[in-house]
Amino acid sequence: MLTVLSVLALLLVAVTMGLPLAHALEFPGKLRLDEATYRAVQAIYYPGFTIGGLVGEFGSMLVLAALLFLMPANTERFW
Repeated sequence: MLTVLSVLALLLVAVTMGLPLAHALEFPGKLRLDEATYRAVQAIYYPGFTIGGLVGEFGSMLVLAALLFLMPANTERFW
């Protein structure tokens, strides 16, 4: 159970950190677009980043809180 929660927490935190990185890495390409194209592209990407960010951030907080609650406090892995 703890291993599954650990892997799930790692996956959700990776999604949470990966989305801002992807957003930053796509910025130089967006600088080359004209305004109309930029607005069209932004409308395409916005829902994905928003939904992924919400699921990743809140999901990782919930899973990490559950993992902290379920982990025995007197073990080395807890600390």
